Amino acid sequence: MMTPAPSPRKLGIAAGGGVLPLKLAEAAHAQGRDVFIVGLKGAAGPSIEVWPHDWVRLGAMGRFVRLFKEAGCEDVVFIGPMDRPRLRDILPDFQGLLLMPDFIKRLKVGDDALLRGVVEYLERNGLNVVAAETILTSLLAAEGQLTERHPDAAQEADIDMAIRAALDIGSRDIGQGAVVRDGQVIALEDVKGTDAMLFRVAAEYPDLKSGRSGVLVKLPKPAQDRRVDLPTIGSRTVERAAMAGLAGIAVEAGGAIIADTDEIAGVANKLGLFITCFPPSRLDRLKS
Repeated sequence: MMTPAPSPRKLGIAAGGGVLPLKLAEAAHAQGRDVFIVGLKGAAGPSIEVWPHDWVRLGAMGRFVRLFKEAGCEDVVFIGPMDRPRLRDILPDFQGLLLMPDFIKRLKVGDDALLRGVVEYLERNGLNVVAAETILTSLLAAEGQLTERHPDAAQEADIDMAIRAALDIGSRDIGQGAVVRDGQVIALEDVKGTDAMLFRVAAEYPDLKSGRSGVLVKLPKPAQDRRVDLPTIGSRTVERAAMAGLAGIAVEAGGAIIADTDEIAGVANKLGLFITCFPPSRLDRLKS
């Protein structure tokens, strides 16, 4: 008598904003996995309500774990953007209060330190945190050019400089992105995020809009847990880069999430930007 195959493990999705939580839920469901979404208030949108779901406020760590465990989830994935929380926006439950001293220390260090603390807490409580791309492999940026436009030699040199700058701030858990124009670093991502950085570029360098120049590079932080918070490129990122007058965007192949490659390439082509995904070996060369 044959032993029946075990049922696929139920997937819990900790949902931030955008369409990625829904894409991930659809992919998991297609694999035969049951899905339960916990929407982070202030980040996730009402669209998650088409799936079995509940909501949790920032800081309610006890409820966060309890919702997944009561739903029977074994694996949990974090997906979708959310702004860095301000302390005044965190409303802890009892378990959250117990964790607050550690989380405040981590928040002062950087986002990656805080996320590591959240992951460690979930895993101490019996939940297995997995990377989104283990469910939906097409999310990861594939090596090559996504667009009709390609970077020229000068822009490739700017990409190299932006990679070095992004690695530097990433090693200090400050941010993931850098903008370089004509061999000069003109903006670095901080805790306010990529959009805020691009708005600064648009305000401080209005001459960029007269002719596209400069590149945005986004990289994972060197020591970060790649299961959570990989750099994400969406159509909004492309639109913000165009608004700032940039010529293009570069990311590490396998080191960034691209929400919908065809859609984003179409937006970039329409706006006249390039998007290039360079091999990890380029990082190794620039580190040495």
